[in-house]
Amino acid sequence: MQEIIALIIFTVPGLITYFWINLFGITPSSKKNNGEMAVISILLWIPIICIILAIYNILAFASRWEALHPSFDIPILKKEWSYVDNLTDLMTLSGNIWFILFYTLLTVIVSFFLARFISKDLYKKLIDQVNKVRTNNKIASLGAHSTVWDSMFLNNQGQVVELKREGQEKSIKGFLIRVPRAHETGHAIVLEAVEHWANVMDYYDVEIEQTYVDLDNGVIINVYNLNRALEAQKKFNERFPDGITS
Repeated sequence: MQEIIALIIFTVPGLITYFWINLFGITPSSKKNNGEMAVISILLWIPIICIILAIYNILAFASRWEALHPSFDIPILKKEWSYVDNLTDLMTLSGNIWFILFYTLLTVIVSFFLARFISKDLYKKLIDQVNKVRTNNKIASLGAHSTVWDSMFLNNQGQVVELKREGQEKSIKGFLIRVPRAHETGHAIVLEAVEHWANVMDYYDVEIEQTYVDLDNGVIINVYNLNRALEAQKKFNERFPDGITS
């Protein structure tokens, strides 16, 4: 039981924050091993524990004010909370189930807003500073995304694509509506209106704007210029209102 409590106190906050950061769109360029995850968890734990203990100590101070005590009888609210200013006090309080619940709830809330701040503001400022150094060292700047996959397919915009394997003529064309995250096991995508877009591209020559090449698996994804693709679609629909080409 002591190991579980220690896990909640010292490890879970950092892991939850890392989880939020990944959900908010900042993914690492490679999967982290257990040692790296432990270091990341500890680093993220520090600001979280500082904020949680600051809130707790403010409440502990307020618990000594009789005027703030509720008139109804809830012992935990009327009890004077002890201050926490060292790890020994923290471990002592960890034996209190109410403190564990309080700590867990605040961990989820604080980690959410900390991850939001990191992903929205701090990460961009950090990348800007890193790129200044890289520019001075005559090295190409880093992009906003940590992986090529994210920079190509996670921009929250419609894409008409062609999917094929290297060396093969046969391909699939369609409107991309679902893509996996960078490190999701077993990459899979969802294309919409495959037959329709195949017909459009057969009748009209649409510029390919970007090409994604998976060097390991030989998969090629061509991304068409969206405006040109939509123009071609409009012409196709005017020419074949019922979608039948023969």
